[in-house]
Amino acid sequence: MSQTLFSRFNLALWAALAMVTLAGFVLVPANALLPVHWGPSGEADSFWPRNAALAIAPVMVAANAAIFALVGRFAPAEQLAAGKHVWAIVVPAISALALAVQGGIVLIGTGYPDRMVRIISLGFAVMLILLGNVLPKTQPNRLAGLRLPWMTAEPAHWRATQRLTGILFMLGGMGLLLCGLLVDEAQWLAVALVAAVLVPTVVGGFYGCLYGHRPAQGR
Repeated sequence: MSQTLFSRFNLALWAALAMVTLAGFVLVPANALLPVHWGPSGEADSFWPRNAALAIAPVMVAANAAIFALVGRFAPAEQLAAGKHVWAIVVPAISALALAVQGGIVLIGTGYPDRMVRIISLGFAVMLILLGNVLPKTQPNRLAGLRLPWMTAEPAHWRATQRLTGILFMLGGMGLLLCGLLVDEAQWLAVALVAAVLVPTVVGGFYGCLYGHRPAQGR
């Protein structure tokens, strides 16, 4: 886990985040208020002082890395190995999304239009496509993947659920990517983002429930 966490790619992303954050402190006026939350309409509805706003992304990435380091330290090795494909993309995906958001906030602070909903939508689209690709590669475990209580005891049940959920995440990610590139209305981008995450999760969970309650001879 430590090699995955401190890979060259992750270190490069963290270095880029540090540089963008430093650029924000240099380029954005000290008394500026920066957006930190966007409502369903896509409009910013919460603003923080520059220093606090620029600290959010680095703190989030550091906390995420600390959590994964603790998981890697204390979780059973077989559980980590079973979900290694997911672990390999989660940290860089979150770090890359934080970098994109931080860049967007700095641009807003220097006078550029607010395109944060589009930035977040495109970032999540890539994350969903990557997640959908690796979900079917996981083995039954209690740490990564779409997990239901009875799934880890039956490999066939696990594989079927992860395969379907992975396909749906990839489709949702591709649809969200197209929306992020083509749709201008921020509120519709927000709807597409929620749907791309929620629909595959709900459908995959529902399928997992149905599969888990099928008669043994029908599986």
